[in-house]
Amino acid sequence: MANQHFQQARDAIQAAQAAMNAAHTPEALDQAYAQIHRAKQALSQAFADSSMAEREQLGQMQEEFYDAAESFSPEDLQ
Repeated sequence: MANQHFQQARDAIQAAQAAMNAAHTPEALDQAYAQIHRAKQALSQAFADSSMAEREQLGQMQEEFYDAAESFSPEDLQ
């Protein structure tokens, strides 16, 4: 049986990245920040309920996601 928390974290990261890419209005920016928050929560939950191999994959996903989220800012609106 697949780890549901792992899958939810992966899906949440993808949704957050899509929201960041689509954040061209103040409303979309708010949506992106909400998705970023959900993804961070999903990652935290997934780490607590994952095998060592899954944690390694989550660590890589987390690093890439946090780099993207860190560089995301309201100045990106144009």
